[in-house]
Amino acid sequence: MVQMRLDKERLLEVLKLSQLRIDECHYDEIISRVNEVLALCDKMANLPHETLEAFEWDVKREPARRKDEAVTWTGRDKFMDESPIKDGDFYRVPRIIALETEGDA
Repeated sequence: MVQMRLDKERLLEVLKLSQLRIDECHYDEIISRVNEVLALCDKMANLPHETLEAFEWDVKREPARRKDEAVTWTGRDKFMDESPIKDGDFYRVPRIIALETEGDA
């Protein structure tokens, strides 16, 4: 079985595709942590599983359900009043993810 590993090249690829920016000083820690998780996955994949029975869901038994009742929530105005910045009936929040073409990204 092929062991999975993360290296700096693959990390940079993932960061670019996900449009995330992380300081290079954190790369070693991220690579180390991800590789620990991948090593655990490899270890679990090598556990003996031949004697385990497949999990089967009992589809004949109906799952427990709660009664679906409409509830009117009256706290909206209180939350809107406490919002530091509003735009009509909406909250204004700062943009935390921006494309590189949108200025000082």
